[in-house]
Amino acid sequence: MKWTSLPRRLHSGRKALAVIGTLAMATSGLAISAASPAAAATGTTYYVSTSGSDSNSGTSSSSPWKTLAKVNATTFQPGDQILFQDGGTWTGQLWPKGSGSSSAPITIAGYGSGAKPAIAGAGTVPDTVKIWDQQYWTITGIDVSNNAGSSASNLGDFRGIHIGGDDSQALSGFTINAVNVHDVTGVDDWIGGSTSNNKTGINFQMGWDRAKDTGGIVFNTTVPDIASPPSTATTLNDITIENSSIENTSWGGIVLKQYTGDAPGAVATGWGVPSSSTDSRYAPFTNVTIEGNYITQQGTAYGSNGILIADVRNSVVQNNLINQVGTCGIELDYSDVASVQHNEVTGTTVKAGGGDSNGIDTDMGTTNMTVQYNYLHNNDVGFLVYQIHWGNSVWRYNVITNSSKYSMQLGSVSSATAQIYNNTFYNTSSSMAWLMTASNYAFTNDIFYTTVASPTMASGTGVVYNKNLYGGTSPTVPSGDAHAITGDPRFANPTAGGTGTQATGPDLSAGLNWQIAATSPAANAGVTIANNGGIDYNGATVPTVPDIGALQHSTSTQNPAFKDTFDSLATGALATGTDGWTVTSTGNAVNVVATPSSTDHSVELIRTANTGGTPGTNITHAFSSGLTGSFSVSADVMRDSSTSGTGYFCLPYLYNSSGAPVISVAFSNGEIEAYEGTTLTNIEAYTLGSWYHIELDVDTASQTFTLYINGVEKVSGAGFRASATSINSLAFYANASNYGDAYVNNVTVS
Repeated sequence: MKWTSLPRRLHSGRKALAVIGTLAMATSGLAISAASPAAAATGTTYYVSTSGSDSNSGTSSSSPWKTLAKVNATTFQPGDQILFQDGGTWTGQLWPKGSGSSSAPITIAGYGSGAKPAIAGAGTVPDTVKIWDQQYWTITGIDVSNNAGSSASNLGDFRGIHIGGDDSQALSGFTINAVNVHDVTGVDDWIGGSTSNNKTGINFQMGWDRAKDTGGIVFNTTVPDIASPPSTATTLNDITIENSSIENTSWGGIVLKQYTGDAPGAVATGWGVPSSSTDSRYAPFTNVTIEGNYITQQGTAYGSNGILIADVRNSVVQNNLINQVGTCGIELDYSDVASVQHNEVTGTTVKAGGGDSNGIDTDMGTTNMTVQYNYLHNNDVGFLVYQIHWGNSVWRYNVITNSSKYSMQLGSVSSATAQIYNNTFYNTSSSMAWLMTASNYAFTNDIFYTTVASPTMASGTGVVYNKNLYGGTSPTVPSGDAHAITGDPRFANPTAGGTGTQATGPDLSAGLNWQIAATSPAANAGVTIANNGGIDYNGATVPTVPDIGALQHSTSTQNPAFKDTFDSLATGALATGTDGWTVTSTGNAVNVVATPSSTDHSVELIRTANTGGTPGTNITHAFSSGLTGSFSVSADVMRDSSTSGTGYFCLPYLYNSSGAPVISVAFSNGEIEAYEGTTLTNIEAYTLGSWYHIELDVDTASQTFTLYINGVEKVSGAGFRASATSINSLAFYANASNYGDAYVNNVTVS
């Protein structure tokens, strides 16, 4: 799974999103059905097929192994690859032995073509895929399930992918990429609550270690003997979960949790539940990235959290779409230093015995939390700040809309702090906020808009308001906000909404419906906040005197906004003049096609002949007044074939008023290339058949640009290829002997 609709910037991510596609295996002539690990320079490749035999060597596709038992009985070495044939299904547990190394992980993947190879636990094993007391493993391109049955009586101690250990070692190097994990019927065990509410498959008062440890992808640890634990914890480091789908997995979608020793008969270690923020026993997992995933529990009444991050130091959770889960979309407990950003969370409600139903929750014992650039909508509760015991958090540049109960729920201890600034709240219920306990909540530069008269606001000791805007139907203005502004924020289109899909990813652009107009009373009305992150929800620079709300108003009046999705166009030849495009297709073809889908069209450039002169096979859009100042040009593009020549496709080129190329991005011979000034530079490899989101942030004043690929900055502040005071046209094309196909979609100037 790879999305083309990505946030404008992912400055804080530890890793770039992996490119998913097919990579030819030079040694076998086959294709691995997911991203191939760059480090697998050594090692042996093993093949497994339902038509194979365990008496085979397993080292070629013509002599594959057959069973999981054979794989599980083998100790693999660094750089080895275990490839399951696409389209096959194996029932039981996959637990290969051995460890890779930091430079040569062991990889589980698929080969061939067709559906991902499926490993089905079928409720016969606790863990369908297990890695235990091992390290440096990559799991990519497989399908995993563990379904014991559809009734509550079938719920049990089940997980899809389970990684952890109990050997008191620091285990590192785990990547889960492009997997489908689904239909895991795990029991719902809760830490607290009342046992009087126990039901079949739902249990309360289970304590830390026995709760919240079932579901789709689980990273946790334990000890060999709970009555006599070792003095050193097992810890996990360098975990990446990306580009995957997790669907209908109870208890949770993705779970990370350290052992603490609180089960009956256990000796407490304090590793997972420290007694204070300075408790020396605390033994967190470290360096975790969760990005680009689709998580839903909409098909199960027992699915709870989308993501639980407990006992983690240094985590990034970004660019995920979490849809219709129970209890919480993204929850953090006993964790330190986290960035939760560029996520869409929608449809969270009460399920599976849980008491909460919020989009994001910084919960007990969480410190140095930054929650920013998220679109939280149509949840029961927008977000929860529940820093009991201790905690501090920053909530900024989030768009929170259409919460059915409260926009926010506040329940921290009095010593905790939460800075909540430059957010946009669009309230549709009788309560904007539920203050459960007094704490230090500072609201600054926020927009509080309500469609329901006189909503409840948080007030009391420790709650401070300063320079917020209150609008809508009889908004409640806290008496403590001495610099309150009331009025219509003049949102762009607040009733439009918008929700991402599994195919497209989070629809963060829907949050732009709450961008304010230049004439808004919120424009240029905020107060300066130190260390404010520098950019707003949409990536615009936050000036010294900022706007109120999550989005700065547009300062560009001379640049025309332009967007073409091609979705409304009939399939077939694209005629020149359509949507303002000049089309050149002499001897070749430029067609509107139903790719990626029948409802999501794109333009396909097909070049098979050296005709058309300099324009070649081309679509060009001119800007009559020229684009000046700072602006963004973006598009989704894909190469499908390159049959001869250099295969150089311009995707896109931007030109000045004289027709000279100013900014040039090309897909050529497997490389994405760009001119930095007058130097052509290879940026990164691309995969045929994969979509890429190209964004160019242009500044004609400084004559520089910044290039983002799939939301990740690749070129920063590069000079123009030719001098330009304006950009007068953009084009997608190939000419001369550059043959093949290219697709163009979602062209946007903003």
